[in-house]
Amino acid sequence: MGAGTGETERDGGLVVGAPGAAGAAAEPSCCAYARELVHGAIELEELPYGWVRPWRFSASQRRALASCLAWYPGIYRQMAACTAGVRLEFETDASEVFIEVRTDREPRATRNVLVGMKPQVGEAASAHDGFSFDVDGRHRDGVVQLGPVAGSYAAAVGAAGSGGQWAAGITLELGELKARGNLVALPGFGQSHRVCVWLPALRGCELGRVAGNGTFVRPVADCAAGTLLVLGDSVAQGFTTGDPALAWPSVVARELGLSLVNQSVGAQVFQESAVGALPGGVAAPALVIVALGANYRYGRCNERVVAREIAAHLERVDELWPNVPLVVLRPHVGSRESVAGSCFERVPALIDEAVARVRRRRMPASAPAVLSLATPWLDDRLISDEDGHPTAAGDAVIARFLLGELPKLECRCLAETGRYGRCGACGHGAGERAADGHGAGGKCGAGGTHAAAPKSVAEHARGAKTPATPSVDDTPIGQTISMFSLLDE
Repeated sequence: MGAGTGETERDGGLVVGAPGAAGAAAEPSCCAYARELVHGAIELEELPYGWVRPWRFSASQRRALASCLAWYPGIYRQMAACTAGVRLEFETDASEVFIEVRTDREPRATRNVLVGMKPQVGEAASAHDGFSFDVDGRHRDGVVQLGPVAGSYAAAVGAAGSGGQWAAGITLELGELKARGNLVALPGFGQSHRVCVWLPALRGCELGRVAGNGTFVRPVADCAAGTLLVLGDSVAQGFTTGDPALAWPSVVARELGLSLVNQSVGAQVFQESAVGALPGGVAAPALVIVALGANYRYGRCNERVVAREIAAHLERVDELWPNVPLVVLRPHVGSRESVAGSCFERVPALIDEAVARVRRRRMPASAPAVLSLATPWLDDRLISDEDGHPTAAGDAVIARFLLGELPKLECRCLAETGRYGRCGACGHGAGERAADGHGAGGKCGAGGTHAAAPKSVAEHARGAKTPATPSVDDTPIGQTISMFSLLDE
């Protein structure tokens, strides 16, 4: 259907129309442009009438993802438009907020693979991506699910001069207005809230205005100590999680108090040309996590070529952020057989070899540590399909595992010798003592004083709350991706 018709197109989920979409309506009492509220995006594409499209990749990165240097350029072009990890953050005294938004259709590669989803996880035909939100740091249950919304900025053109009409979008209930005695509370007289709205992980969107029934909707400064940059594949992007706020990068960033830039792409492998520096307007990374390699299972690949790809990718990451702690998650080999001609079984070892080279380059400069970890094995009840994509409960397990391992980045032994706890003085908790009687201030021999390395990350990790594991029976409906279907695209 054409834009500007005032109609709403449904795609298996709930679509909430704009106030006054069918007729004249009063202008909301407070509003702001979404462009002022976006976090986690690298670029904002300017659209007419104040609308924007958030991008989590720069223009040069998007060209690389769609180039002949990529394994599956058609798939990456679609996935790069998705807004995984992008948020709207603002403060308001409203109890109800309306967001003008137009969402893209799911990428064709995503729709083609839903047939592989386990029946107990959810029906392939149902909506499986959407918006979710936190209020004052607490995540609200449920997802506002919707298909493509007709209108966008084109509908806003006519709306702007016709009695305050707005384009289509979604409405979020932040909380009930509480009465005091016999007095009825009115909008704008309640408590102010800090709101974080998570945009869809598996599709892109365009944003217009954000309105509330209070007296203000205003931007908030990013108080994070830095950015968590995640370079991953479909698991880190948030496939089959069902709620963009429950993907493990979102959970880890929230628990560490870091801003998030999630540059994960479904079906991605190690691609050096797709790694790019963050722009000046984005907080510098405090931690970089690379979680790639699983997709070599689904294609014919030569071990020597893959070894070069992995080494070049990690060298590029080290070149861009030499003074930032680096965590590399190796894929879990599992029992699923690789396609004929794949060298996937060798990939974890090749990653470790590349990590060792990066570590050797960092040692002379006493740079922050590089930590290589095996992705935790997940029980069958925590995965959504044969390819091992986790449910929301599975993502919580991965997040808990990472938060438990990050304090190892404090260890100077890891940074200076490549082995965690080699000096025997690696008690990180208050009052902990190692077997040789040294505490965290003990001597490391040739390594020198055992001092904390990246405090901004490790201290946050020690103090972070362990994310609760959702009940498997209550796992939000998500979707599954089968890489064989992707290759058929």
